[in-house]
Amino acid sequence: METTKQTFKKTEPLSVVVGRLKTMNGESLSGSDFAISETRISPNDFLLQYPRGAYTSARTVNRTAIMDLQGHIKRTCDSLKLIKFQNSENISIERNQDESNNNVSEERIEETEPDYVTQEMAPYRDPEIFKGLVIPLLKTGLTKYFEIEEETPWHIKGVGEVKVIWIVCYSFKESRPILEIYFTPLHAPSSSKCRVEVYGEPRKIAEVKDSQWIRDRKDLEASLRPGFNEILLYDSNTRNIYEGLTSNFFAVMYNPDTRLPIVVTAPLHFVLEGTIRKIVTMICERDGIDLRSWFPNLDDVVHWEGAFITSTSRLVLPIELIHCRDGRPPIKIPIGNETVEHIKREVEKEILNRTYPIM
Repeated sequence: METTKQTFKKTEPLSVVVGRLKTMNGESLSGSDFAISETRISPNDFLLQYPRGAYTSARTVNRTAIMDLQGHIKRTCDSLKLIKFQNSENISIERNQDESNNNVSEERIEETEPDYVTQEMAPYRDPEIFKGLVIPLLKTGLTKYFEIEEETPWHIKGVGEVKVIWIVCYSFKESRPILEIYFTPLHAPSSSKCRVEVYGEPRKIAEVKDSQWIRDRKDLEASLRPGFNEILLYDSNTRNIYEGLTSNFFAVMYNPDTRLPIVVTAPLHFVLEGTIRKIVTMICERDGIDLRSWFPNLDDVVHWEGAFITSTSRLVLPIELIHCRDGRPPIKIPIGNETVEHIKREVEKEILNRTYPIM
């Protein structure tokens, strides 16, 4: 194990990075060869310092467990199976989204991944093997994070949860796979509701948790109005809302005949299915809430009785105001909707049932 400690300007909380040092050779998958460093960089800067690859953002629960670890592992492996690493740090992705007819076509990219890369990446594309690689790094990183926790002013020692981000890619420069995990304070929303903007076209390939998306969204993030929490991506022609930059989006309306609630959210394949989105889907199915996989549309906003976004850090966050950048007045969304509040409470309970103990 190598440990690195440097002096940084205190513009970001003190965080920990743990990474594997050696390439995989199929003989030793113990996860014992790693390096630890302390850093003060943002989550985005952490991801952007590596070649393009698959990433995920997880969180601790009660500081000792990771929420839905198996789900994060599966999503990483699934993304890596679609990513083909090529020379010059480029990648191709095996699926394309055809926006013209709202269908997902599975088009094979002719460019191929070198055989030696495929062999070295194989353990990272296998959920069971990858689990054995990532758990020792998670334990090492959390242990170190708690040791240096008193040095960060962002939360009270022993209280705050931890945001955990990992990236897996292939470095042709170093001739090896990269697995790096970043541990930093989890910043929960400061309010029980939020304001969002609608702006920006949906991403073309939503099925892959691709770190290129961090680069693509930088300008949108920089344009977010003060006091607003998220930007919702939409099709400017159809006015269909897809997802947030870092969240899934849901709207609640009522069946005019039965007056029973209907929760609508964009269909899969057009958005990245977040961890909390999966839990919301389960809760709706379990509790008899009508969940429809269709696009919430801005033209229907007058019929919405509530709306919310979901993500690992936000869990379920109700929306109180939607701002469109086309000059129309801001749209107020009712707060306190019974269906939204029920889903919010049940998600907070359910995350306790989906933890994997690390410490």
